[in-house]
Order: sequence, then C-alpha cells, then structure tokens
Amino acid sequence: MTMTMTPTNETRLATAARADPDSLRNIPLKELLSDFTDRLKLLATKRVELAKAEIKADLRSEVAMVKTLGIATLCGLLGINTLLVAAVLALATIVPGWAAALIVAAPFLVTGAVMASIGWARRVKNPLGATRASLKEDLQWMKDRLA
Repeated sequence: MTMTMTPTNETRLATAARADPDSLRNIPLKELLSDFTDRLKLLATKRVELAKAEIKADLRSEVAMVKTLGIATLCGLLGINTLLVAAVLALATIVPGWAAALIVAAPFLVTGAVMASIGWARRVKNPLGATRASLKEDLQWMKDRLA
C-alpha cells in the first residue's frame, strides 16, 4: 500500500513553512495533525519497504552462502572418505581386508556412539516447561475465581 500526500495539503503546508514559519499558526491544528500523521504513516511505510527489500537481499546472500558451504562440506566429506578407503587398502596389505576395514571404522563408530549419547542427554526433556507452568497457574486462578 503506497501512501501519497494530497498535493494541495502538502503544497500549502510546505509553502507556508518555507515562506514564513509563523504562517503555520494560521493553519488549523486539525490540518497540521492530519499532515503530520500522513507523513508519519508514509515514513513508516517506506521504512517497512526498505526493511523488506534489505531482508530479501540478505536472504538471497545467505542462501548462496549456505549452498557454497554445502558443496564445500560435501567435497570435504568425500575427501575424508577417500582417505579412509586409502587407509583401509594400505592396512589390508598387513591384515585381511575385512579386519582392516573394522580397524579403520572402529574409532569413528565409537566416537559416533559417544557423541550420540551426549546429544541425546542434552535434549529438552520437558518442552515448554515455563509455559506449561504458567498455563497451569492461569487455569487454577480461573477455577478459583469461578468457584
């Protein structure tokens, strides 16, 4: 929604203010307040439009960054995977291939299991605890008032 000032009001007030600041005294207060609120609404609208445009531009930039980091992460994981395969192949010259694969995979599996248990322990066990308590208090207060 684009707000536009009526040319007569804007011109009259602007001309009066430029020509003689004291001439604003002759303009009714209602008209001055109306002009002020119209300009304030216009300013607020323009600020919101600017914020929306800025958010869109920032979001586009962030999406591009996430895409780039995603590709970099994928390349890094593929590289690490290739190094692990190389380690298994190198170790397979000493021990059977299946044993080499287990030896290389074991530290990652153990680390993954430990991190999973740590992550699971950090989960929210009582979601919205404060909100639930507040709602219970409000419900009890209403019951007490209605009883």
